[in-house]
Amino acid sequence: MAQIERQQTVLGILQNLRDLEGLKKLFWEELNYERQNKPLSPRQWPDSARQVLAEDPILFASGGEDGAFHVVYCRLSSPDSRRGHQRPVVSQLLRDHPYALFVFSNKSQSVWHFLNVKYDDAAEKRRLVRRITVRPGEGLRTAAERMATLDLQAISPDLFGLPPMLIQKRHDEAFDVEKVTKDFYQEIANWYFWAREHAEFPKDAPVDADGKPSLSLIRLLTRLIFGWFLREKRNPETGAGLIPDSLFDARRMKDLLKDASPEACTYYTAILQNLFFATLNTEMDAAKSGTGAPGQTPVRRFLDEGDGQRSGEHMVHQLWRHARQLRDPVALEKLLRDIPFLNGGLFECLDDRVQKGGSPYTVEVRIDGFATDPKKQPKLPNFLFYGAPQAADLSEAYGDAARRRETVRPLLDILSRYNFTLTENTPFDQEVALDPELLGHVFENLLAAYNPETGTVARKATGSFYTPRVVVDWMVDQALLVYLKTVLTTDIPDGTDRKLKRLLSWEDEGHDFKPAEVEKLIDAVDGLKAIDPACGSGAFPMGMLQKLVHVLRKLDPENMGWRKRQVKAAEAIESGPAREEALRAIERAFARDNDDYGRKLYLIENCLYGVDIQPIAVQIAKLRFFISLVVDQSIDPKEENYGILPLPNLETKVVAANSLLGLHRGQLLLGSNEVKRLETELQKVRHDYFTARSYKRKKELRKEDKRLCDELAKALESSGECTPYDVKRLAGWNPYDTNTHAPFFDPGWMFGLAVGRGVPTAPRTAGDSRPYQAGDGPFDIVIGNPPYVRQEELKNQTVIGSDGKPRPLKDALKGQYECFTGTSDLYVYFFERSLQLLRTGGVLSFITSNKYFRAGYGERLRTYLAYATRPSVALDFGDAPVFTSIAYPAILVTQKTRSVELGKLPKKVEAGDWESRVMTWTPGPDIREFPDIFARDAFGLAQRDLKPDGWRMESPVSLRLMERLRKAGTPLREVVGIRVFRGITTGLNDAFVVDRLVRDRLISEHQSSKEVLKPYLRGRDVKRWRCEPQDLWIIFTRRGCDIKKYPAIHEHLKQFKERLMPGVSGGRKPGSYEWYEIQDDIAYWPEFEKRKVISTKISIQPTFSVDSDGFFLGNTSYFIPAGDKTLFVAALLNSRAFSGYAKRVFVEKQGGWYEVQPQGLEQFPIPPATPAQEREIESRVECILAAKKADPAADVSALEREIDARVYRLYGLTPEEIRIVEGSAQR
Repeated sequence: MAQIERQQTVLGILQNLRDLEGLKKLFWEELNYERQNKPLSPRQWPDSARQVLAEDPILFASGGEDGAFHVVYCRLSSPDSRRGHQRPVVSQLLRDHPYALFVFSNKSQSVWHFLNVKYDDAAEKRRLVRRITVRPGEGLRTAAERMATLDLQAISPDLFGLPPMLIQKRHDEAFDVEKVTKDFYQEIANWYFWAREHAEFPKDAPVDADGKPSLSLIRLLTRLIFGWFLREKRNPETGAGLIPDSLFDARRMKDLLKDASPEACTYYTAILQNLFFATLNTEMDAAKSGTGAPGQTPVRRFLDEGDGQRSGEHMVHQLWRHARQLRDPVALEKLLRDIPFLNGGLFECLDDRVQKGGSPYTVEVRIDGFATDPKKQPKLPNFLFYGAPQAADLSEAYGDAARRRETVRPLLDILSRYNFTLTENTPFDQEVALDPELLGHVFENLLAAYNPETGTVARKATGSFYTPRVVVDWMVDQALLVYLKTVLTTDIPDGTDRKLKRLLSWEDEGHDFKPAEVEKLIDAVDGLKAIDPACGSGAFPMGMLQKLVHVLRKLDPENMGWRKRQVKAAEAIESGPAREEALRAIERAFARDNDDYGRKLYLIENCLYGVDIQPIAVQIAKLRFFISLVVDQSIDPKEENYGILPLPNLETKVVAANSLLGLHRGQLLLGSNEVKRLETELQKVRHDYFTARSYKRKKELRKEDKRLCDELAKALESSGECTPYDVKRLAGWNPYDTNTHAPFFDPGWMFGLAVGRGVPTAPRTAGDSRPYQAGDGPFDIVIGNPPYVRQEELKNQTVIGSDGKPRPLKDALKGQYECFTGTSDLYVYFFERSLQLLRTGGVLSFITSNKYFRAGYGERLRTYLAYATRPSVALDFGDAPVFTSIAYPAILVTQKTRSVELGKLPKKVEAGDWESRVMTWTPGPDIREFPDIFARDAFGLAQRDLKPDGWRMESPVSLRLMERLRKAGTPLREVVGIRVFRGITTGLNDAFVVDRLVRDRLISEHQSSKEVLKPYLRGRDVKRWRCEPQDLWIIFTRRGCDIKKYPAIHEHLKQFKERLMPGVSGGRKPGSYEWYEIQDDIAYWPEFEKRKVISTKISIQPTFSVDSDGFFLGNTSYFIPAGDKTLFVAALLNSRAFSGYAKRVFVEKQGGWYEVQPQGLEQFPIPPATPAQEREIESRVECILAAKKADPAADVSALEREIDARVYRLYGLTPEEIRIVEGSAQR
């Protein structure tokens, strides 16, 4: 049977899977497994596994050689087939069924889970459970495609001779979540680039530089996919979703829309806009909830389109529109009326009336275009949403000519082809479906393709930019380990690490803490303040939320302790009505929903924060929080709003702002009582807004927010505590504007959490008395993956300073950061900013480029970290594929020990003996195994061994050896008496580098040309031991050259004059040089003509050559005029001893390459040698040079080994030390 036919057959079986008959048909008939149907006894199992079963498990089917691959069926006693009930059963079954597929159903057999436990030779590593879910009304195409690949006959015609491991491997591949995600992303990306060419949004919607509506499309995708997730939240009794399937069913559109044709623009306006703005963002009718009077005007109704422009209903977005586009408005009303109100801001229409400048009049701003006037509406053809697949030319979008004819499916077709799950996967429990985290990855990729600085879509920007789940989880664990241990270190005896690791583990059940210790731990969670300063789609805040919920679930399974703390905090509210409202909300949150709802809600409200400069990213992060709350609520048609609590407003929990640019807020704490009073009132308004439900209440609070901001601005200005412009910025920040980002970030103003001079502006949790120190920030944990932006991209960026005047971004950073250097990449400033945001004792957990470990621009940061923090964990991944688009990642987890005032960072720091756990990743294993490998292979390294001149994640033995090498010799620069020089930067090699033919012509035209034409080597011409000249010549017209003396040269260069002009568009960099001169002033030019050792700039092994012919060099080479020591120096630099040194000192590149740096080269220790010892080595170099001259491919390895042996003896290395050096050289 063809694969497509088999998929269709399997799809039909899954759609009708209601009992064991369907399972028999699937495995015994369609997938060719052998019938077994034998009961398995669970009598020896623990209660946690046995008691969740409705009946004994069944060995349902088998396959392969000796029937060694098993399909085991388990019927659970619960009505909803919970994940938590499945794992203990699987743990027992795996012991006797190592090669297996496990099938679970709920008691009624209406919900089915097919479970794969990914194979590993080590039984203890078999922890990754992956499942495919089958339930009524769900899209099952992904499930059918995956399950169809399990057909034994498709693996091999010899059904009974198949090795069970081969079958297991096919199952492992079928349950690969990453493939599903990649396939989905590719389809969504194709649709997105295609839709950019066909979609139009209203006049005020943001557009790219080329006029395309990228951000509006991403916002549309966010809303629609969230709606699709809500469709997956189903009533357990009826199977109906929160949103009816009919709204996304293309077959129903002809019944609903008057014009459902592909070219019409009716589906988005008449169906989706009514769903988004006037349903999900509008409260259900009072009559529906049982609280309204008969005949009361319904809240949800159609706008009277006859006089809506003149009535009070104009711009009221809570009313349905476009009845004239509908064939039967009543039919749509029936579908929309019973959809619960969700709140949360995601579905709030962005159309508004705003004041312009000081005018008392308002103007319409149309971003979404929820209007009856066609001129104000968006235009999105129906073919973007449903219909037949189309061929589209996406070559320009991807920068790939091969993509001229891509198949693009309509959006509803794409979504219906995949399974979705509301439950976020964990590193050890994954649904083979699209979970909210994976959707976050998709959106981060789309955001990466969109460049907010230029408003353009970047070609080929479609790689992975998100942080992998396993990395997020590990970094969260490491941060919490330090935080919890810090908070509890005086209360818990030895063994804290072991106990906390078990508490944080996804696998281990229970914990080892005593009741008093449990109370301390719950207090620590309740008091936690954690932030991601560049949160993107919310991977780290969500990872932290998941882990904290998991911890509370273990510590407080009945939620008694967690609830008690929320009640205590609410009872402390001064205002009686506000206090009662808060207590009612707590009662409702803990009353009937899944216990995790109350945990999540108050963790989100009190503990977790996020910032990102892209407003759309902030919306997606909020979406992740929203979905996590929806999944734990129970649907009850008899309850108000169907039992669904409206979502909180997260406008002051996750904000769009520039994290790096702060305001001088410390002095505000010394301000007038009026300032403090207004600040307190403002923060109360924003706290109330978090739980505001009705549109009316939200509007009232926003109005009050604006009034208080205006009053506060006047008070601040009159006090003189801020510059007038900073006052304007503070007062002008609008947390409810989802289209822009604030040009500054201030946790006091935005979150009410500012701390200064040892005094918090807002109280922490009840009973939290941890001291603050001067200069402390409000956060306990800062965690994230800050953006990697090279310093070259910062050059032309400007910001507005506190005086209201534009200034270069680098100047602003220089005025705020101790770690500033002109060549620092952006992430360096995120380190210092994050430490400013932490309290003393707080924890920083970052994954960034590892370049700051050794790069020159990282020295100030390394000094800062040594002075103000105590590293706990450091992991250098090198060029392991953690990200496909960012090389050389490294994780650092460190604890703040002090604050640093600007200008007070010492130049030199004496580091202590505090020991960190460190490791450098060795290529080979799957990157997802790194937590286990780190636990096994990481070693302790004293903080004093993390030197300001470069961090090396090596064992103390290796570091001591490096120190011994340094002390055994004299720096190269001192030995040769001259520094290492760089080759020539011309600024335009096309003009200045010529071949033999051009050289001879220039000399023939005028003999003076010979004076400035010099023999030339490119970096690629420099080989190990020898050079391979390509008969190239450089026109060496250095500074001060009289070009009139060289008429032929002048004529030659004139043809390039526009490109040679300094400081103009299309020319060379600015500088005090003439257009005909080389770009850099090479004052050391006579050194080129001396005997020298030449080095390439980038190398994978020592590549040094000897030059006695006076070659001039390009800027990808360095050289050392070593005089009579040239051969000896060349031998040392090409030795394995130098290779081991280079791997430790120079900046690592991808694939094992490293970048030679003059400073490191100059410091290479040259060991003492007698003239006889030098001569022994030099004679072998001469033999090598002679052999290479006769035959460039000559094998000189034996001579090189002889040199290595003599070099080792000069350093006095032992055999064990030689093994360390050679192991490092080969790494």
